[in-house]
Amino acid sequence: MDENEKDTRPDPGQLSARERFYENFRKVPVKYLDIFIGVCVAAFVIVVAVGILKGHGIL
Repeated sequence: MDENEKDTRPDPGQLSARERFYENFRKVPVKYLDIFIGVCVAAFVIVVAVGILKGHGIL
């Protein structure tokens, strides 16, 4: 990290809770975040589908 990069990052005391949370993932590649989000969405769809099927007495 060079001096220019240090100057552009805000003081951690001035960040909101959400910004401090996301600051922890600053070095995680977007590709991995996209995969994680995709897996979460797929799991949500499966859980909803199973709930609908159980509600209709199919499972």
